[in-house]
Amino acid sequence: MAKIDGSRVLITGASSGIGRATAFELAKRGAILAVTARRSKTLRKVSDEIKDAFPEAQAPLSIPCDISNRGDVGRLVKKCVDYFGGIDILINNAGIGVYGNAEMTTLEDFRSVMEVNFFGSVNCILEVLPCMKEIGKGLIINIASVAALHGVPYMGAYSASKAALVALSQSLRAELAKSGISITIVYPGYTQTDFFKNEKKVGGARRPAGPYAPARKVARAIIKAIESERPDLVLSLGGKALKFSQSLMPWLVERTMQRIAYKLADKKEA
Repeated sequence: MAKIDGSRVLITGASSGIGRATAFELAKRGAILAVTARRSKTLRKVSDEIKDAFPEAQAPLSIPCDISNRGDVGRLVKKCVDYFGGIDILINNAGIGVYGNAEMTTLEDFRSVMEVNFFGSVNCILEVLPCMKEIGKGLIINIASVAALHGVPYMGAYSASKAALVALSQSLRAELAKSGISITIVYPGYTQTDFFKNEKKVGGARRPAGPYAPARKVARAIIKAIESERPDLVLSLGGKALKFSQSLMPWLVERTMQRIAYKLADKKEA
């Protein structure tokens, strides 16, 4: 089992949602944290809240960063290595979304989602790998999505970015098999966060009503995956059913996605 107490952990997208909840759960278990996000004020608040909640633990290192900028990420990782002496666990959680008809989504929207969700994670991985290789161990956790298992209607850009992250993770897992560095892919379903408030809506559909899982529940599942060194973690009953059906009954998945698309479509715009 992987040890959390004393591990040096870098979490992206830590200012809210799954990232914030995971930071709290890790701090509770004695991890030494570096938290990053674009919103410096919110990030400082999270860092202060963790410090107040766990006064006996080392205060989190709070570093604002735009992970889509390779230079920013290089400086982020250097600060972590200089401060902690290394990074044991990287959690690629930062992400943005665009919701609505793919044909209403601009090329710039597609690119912006890929820049954060995929290339942002790539930037972090490429900067962290050398220091993990130097110590001969490490864990990279990539937060994908159930939407990466199969393209979800009205989430084309988001699904594509997370599917790309999954494919990269699987390639890296094979390449790093003998290095002491492991890769965990997490596939959350709909989660109660500010993500949906902040995503860009391009029109053509409405969001499903739920239910959405609490971020804390997802964070605790991530902790268990770290402790058990689990390579893949699919969350939510819907996600597990999708993975099962995908291999045995792909026709059923296609029909289900068509029904979802029809149900959520904005009939006026259609």
